[in-house]
Amino acid sequence: HGNAPISTATIPPMEILEAAYPVMFKQWALRPDSAGAGMHRGGMGATYEIEVLEESATAFLFGERGRFAPKGAAGGGDAAMNVFAYEQADGWHTPPMASKMVGIKLQRGQSVRLDTPGGGGYGPAADRAASDVAKDVAGGLLTPEHATLTYGNAWKEVTQ
Repeated sequence: HGNAPISTATIPPMEILEAAYPVMFKQWALRPDSAGAGMHRGGMGATYEIEVLEESATAFLFGERGRFAPKGAAGGGDAAMNVFAYEQADGWHTPPMASKMVGIKLQRGQSVRLDTPGGGGYGPAADRAASDVAKDVAGGLLTPEHATLTYGNAWKEVTQ
């Protein structure tokens, strides 16, 4: 077996990766509730779940922000942290170092999942317009529960 690195750092097209390597992307999406709260919420993280199609493979995970969240500014909230997980015969596991692990042995049908961090928010969450929060909920960027916990109930009164 040769070295066939797949990196999500440059966000290559999923179809190119699936054509070049024996993998299938089971999920490639924005990560709900990953942005730091704020008058201007932070950027969204992403979720990638990649299944091995070959008989076996070895995964190496390298990332940052697995222990310390991206910080908000000027009263903005911190974003969600990086979360890596990999599938084994007995279920899902996370690396002991949170964002780094080498030599993860995977069999056909097993996957790795990367939940990348979001960006920190800017300004107090209380200053975010209820209509902006409602748009984020309607667009799937925020779950209703997280929106209420973070921004209160005013967004529920906004009609789209």
